[in-house]
Order: sequence, then C-alpha cells, then structure tokens
Amino acid sequence: MKKYTLFILLFVSLNSFGQQFLWTTNKNGLYPNSEMKVISKEDVLKKLLGYYETYRYYYDFTGYTRNGFFREVESSSWFNEYDNKNWGEFKKSVSEINELTITGIKYNSGDGSNITILIINKDNFELINFSNEIKMGGISTYNGKFLDDKNRFIKFYRSLIED
Repeated sequence: MKKYTLFILLFVSLNSFGQQFLWTTNKNGLYPNSEMKVISKEDVLKKLLGYYETYRYYYDFTGYTRNGFFREVESSSWFNEYDNKNWGEFKKSVSEINELTITGIKYNSGDGSNITILIINKDNFELINFSNEIKMGGISTYNGKFLDDKNRFIKFYRSLIED
C-alpha cells in the first residue's frame, strides 16, 4: 500500500501537468515564489470536511519522517522510470519548511479526481488522500452521512497537527 501512496505523491509532486495546487497554510507557498492561495490553519478543517463529504474514501498515508519519506521514494524501483526533474526542488522546498504547513493538491489519476493533503510538521511528513476510487486500505467516508465516523476523522486529523 505504501508503494501505491508513494506513486501518487511522486506523480503529484513531480509532474507539471494534471495537478492543481489548491491552497496552503504557508505564506511562502509550498515552493519558492509559488502563487498558491494561502488559507489559515483554522480553515483547513472546513476544507477537509468538504472533501470528506464529497469523496467516498480517504486513505491514511501517515507516519513518515521527512528523511524516511525521501529514502522510500528514492529507493523505489519506479523512481527512475518517471520524469523526476522537479524532485530536487520539491525535496529542497519540503526540507526547508520549519513550521506546520498543510497543502491541498488536486489531480486526476485517470479514473477520477483526487485531493491529496500534505501535512508537514517538524520532522514528520503526513499524507491524506481523498478519492472515489476503491483501493486496498480505503476508509469509507459514507460521504459524511455518519456523525460518529466524521468525528473520528476530525480527531484523526487533529492528532496529525498537534505539537
């Protein structure tokens, strides 16, 4: 499952087509001189709950350290098969982030749109992906119909952004 995750993130972060940077909480953007919309950290949960109610599944790809994530991507068998010309810029940019930064990225996998949320906090690199595609490890959102499940998701998200 981690290989699927890394493919998604690598595809999103390294290719210049097929993605849309929606917003970030970092006033400098995810990349230097990026013109991404900046939103407050308080507004992120509203955005996430909107995605939670729109998409059928979310995927928990959390638990990486920054260096662990970079090592996993760079040691993967498919890393050199793709155009990774922007990898160095992405890696440098992420390495220089020293404050909690949350970024929303939309892309199309070929089977529909996905929203990927990057949460970079201290040495941690977390990823949540919203999708209508069912893959192994998908957690159903029931499109936000069940309050107990939604509250569990909120608690999960808040645990990722705590100091």
